[in-house]
Parts: sequence; C-alpha cells; structure tokens
Amino acid sequence: MNDAVPPAAARWRTTLIASLTIFVAMLVLFQSTVQGMVHIWYSYETYTHGFVILPISLWLVWHNRKHLTEFTPQPSASFMVIVGVGLLVWVLARLTAVLVVEQLAFVTVLLGTQAAVLGWQVTRYLAFPLLFLFFAVPMGQDLIPPMMEFTATFAVEAVRLSGIPVYREGLWFSLPSGNWSVVEACSGVRYLIASITLGFVYAYVTYHTLWKRMLFVLMSAVVPIFANGVRAYMIVMIGHLSKMEYAVGVDHLIYGWIFFGVVMFLLFWLGSFWQEEQAPPEFVAPPRTITMQSARGRVLIISSVALLLSAATVWWTQQLENVEVRSVAVLEAPATSGEWSLSDQPALWPMAHQPTVHKIEARYKREGDEEVQLFVVLFPQQGHGREAINQRNTVASDLVRLQRQGSRDLSLEGSQVTVKQARILVEANGSRHEHLMRQWYRVAGRNLTNRYAGKAWEALSRIYPGRADGAWIAITTPINSENLPAAEARLESFAGGIIPQLDSAMDAAVGLAD
Repeated sequence: MNDAVPPAAARWRTTLIASLTIFVAMLVLFQSTVQGMVHIWYSYETYTHGFVILPISLWLVWHNRKHLTEFTPQPSASFMVIVGVGLLVWVLARLTAVLVVEQLAFVTVLLGTQAAVLGWQVTRYLAFPLLFLFFAVPMGQDLIPPMMEFTATFAVEAVRLSGIPVYREGLWFSLPSGNWSVVEACSGVRYLIASITLGFVYAYVTYHTLWKRMLFVLMSAVVPIFANGVRAYMIVMIGHLSKMEYAVGVDHLIYGWIFFGVVMFLLFWLGSFWQEEQAPPEFVAPPRTITMQSARGRVLIISSVALLLSAATVWWTQQLENVEVRSVAVLEAPATSGEWSLSDQPALWPMAHQPTVHKIEARYKREGDEEVQLFVVLFPQQGHGREAINQRNTVASDLVRLQRQGSRDLSLEGSQVTVKQARILVEANGSRHEHLMRQWYRVAGRNLTNRYAGKAWEALSRIYPGRADGAWIAITTPINSENLPAAEARLESFAGGIIPQLDSAMDAAVGLAD
C-alpha cells in the first residue's frame, strides 16, 4: 500500500485525537486561569455568555463540516512562535494579576497549539470559529468610562436639540423636570458585548466573503454605541414628559433591553439582504506531500513540545509568585510635611480598598486653617485580591461624583512625578465634601500613574530584583467655591514634602530601607 498520500479520514482521526488531548491537558495545566474565567461568568451578568462560547465555536465548525473534509490537516511548527509569545505574556500577566491579559494569553496559547496541529490551510479556513473563543474572555471593563462619557454627551446634546434646557456637570445633568446621571449600567457595555458576539456568529453563518464578514462585525460594534445614546435620550425624554413618573427606576433597564432587541433585529434583517451561499470546495491539495508516519511524528513532537513548554512555564511562574516579601514595620503617617502638620482629627471619610493592614487615612493642617488629606494603601506582596493597581482602591466608598482633569507634573528633587488630578464630591456623615484630588501609584519603588506601565514594572521587578510591593496614594484638599489654582498650589506644596517621606516609610515597611 502506498501511503505517500494518506486517506484524509486517517489524517483527520490522528489530528482530532491530538487536538482533544492538547485541549484537555491545557485546561488542566492552566486550571487556575480557567477557574477565574468561569467564576466571572457565574458572578457577573455581563459575562454569562462565556458559558456558551465553546459550544457555539464547536457548532460553527460542525456547521461547515462537509467543506472541512476537503482539506487535509498538515501540522506546522511555525505556529509555535505564537505559543511562545502567548506563554511569555501569560507569565507577565499572572505575576501582575492582570486577569484579562492572563486569560487572553491563555486562549492564545490554546489556539496556537491547535493551529500548529491543524496546519495553515485548515487554520485559515477555521479562523472565525477559532477566534470566536476569545469572546470567552471577560473583557470590556475599560470601555465603561469612555462609553459613559459618550452616552452622557449624546443624551445631553439630543435633549438640547429638542428645545429643553439642560445643565451638565460631568456625568450628571439636570432638566427642569428632574436630575439624571449616567452610571455603569447605562454605559452600554453589555449591549456592545452582546451585539459583537451575536454579530460575529451571524457574519460567519450568513456570509463567506471576508470583507462582508468584517464589515458586519464592525457594524455590530458601531451600531449599539449610537443606539445606546438614543436609548438614553429616549429614557430621559420619557421621564421628562411623564414628569418623572416613568423610566426612572428599573423599568428604564427593561426599556433598554427591549430597545436593544429591536435594534439587533433590524441589523440582522438588513444584513440578510446580502446573504451568501457558500458552495462546497473541491479537494484542496496540501502544500506538500508527507507520509502518514511523518504526519503522526510531527503531531506527536508538536503536541509534546507545546505541553512540556506550557508545564515548565506554569511551574516557573509558581516559583516567582512565591517570592516572599515580609513587612517589618507598620506604615504610619509622617508627622510633618514642610509647613504641614499631622492633625489629631481623623480624615473626613474612609477610603475604599482591598484588604491590607498597611494604610493611612490622615488630615494635615497649616496656618490659616488650610487643610489637606492623605490616603495610602500599601501591599507588601501583591497578588490576586491584594494589588495597588485595582479599581477597588478608590478615594471613597461613597463617591458621588468624579470629574477627571488629566495629569499634572510635580517637580521633586531634580525629578518629576506625574499624578492624575480629578474633582470629586464625597458624601460622608450626612454631609457632602467637594475636594480636588491627585492620585498616583508606587510600584516596586517607582512612582507612576499609568496603570499599564505600572503592571509592566511590577512584572519585571518580580523577576529581578524580586520586589512585589505596591501602593495606591491620593491627596485631597477642599475646593468649595474658590478658584482652582489655589487648591492646586496647596496640593503641590504638600506633595513636595510628603512624597520623599512616604517613599522612605513604605520601603521601611517592607524591609528595604537604606
């Protein structure tokens, strides 16, 4: 028997066994990453679609099974480059507790190994079903602030065009009939994620031309953004015209989902006019002819290398995660900072943060009854649930409003420290306090504000020299009705003296003082 051109069925049988084995083994090796994804699917309604991503992906493959049998799988080691890059990113994300990047890297490793076993031709044909697995990763959280801003802007401008006077401050706006605010639930991220996911499946099933598929996916991303702005405008108008009787409670969320359903129906209906039928391809010859024995050998080598490399990466990462950093002193607020002295009065409100015993909530005063506040949370050894760069670390648990004002540079002993500035309104003890805030991070001895740069520095510091500490820091001062420059001057005066002392105090707390 001549096996120079083996039966496609035999080749497929070997490939499917290898693919299934690799898939199960990867789930076991990266079980902590997988468990994190499943936990988010179960805990957050926005991401419950994650449970059906794998079944849908398998169905998309099954949907075109007759076309797929015309291809011959031929393993390609070139995809191992993708596996290597994915493993490197997974290590860095794991060390810095960036869950979304860790999970994206895991899916990349998983798809890279599958592509290496399937080969270029089959992978190219199955690109849409394979890439669909990325929708299993719970992501989109960073889109919430800009989408909230867009929704507020769209709704306010539409109301003004309707001839109704409206006053806006940040994400809050007022009409003669009542007050409104754009919160996370109004951002439209849920609609966007659902629309793109459905649009991806619809595009793959309905079209076979690449540009049509990509165009429909793009439309499924753009349409819900503008549709959410229209939805917000309609809800505000319903509330205004009904004298705040309707669309001011949970019913406006119900209206939102009904409106979203109508929008998606119209989008799919319009897309159906350009539906394409894909004719089954004739036999697709592989790029080169290899024997059945050679194909099996390549599949075995690629599978073994991928699994051994993944196992070694997971083991090495666990060793780096176990780097011990002991806290040798309790973090305390400095007694003075230039002209500023620590007050015996507590901070006006408590901050919100992840669990740690190293924290500062203090007030400082100087002559003329001028006042600033200092908030610090230090994590000697960062990890999941105890990290400086995390949205759970905020200046106040009862934050009524936050209006970002960009970045500011502070000159400090010949160097500059960049901080984020915002105007905040906090409710505490029955009163509201309007303050100007400046906030930054200190990661492994370096002050910075960019979250991504902070995470990258944290990962590098874990590898060498072995530091794992991080801190979230904020200073605030009352702004009331006075001008902004006076409040900024107070914060700059306080920061110039407090930053060096804080750096020394935090280094001492983790046993790294000179």
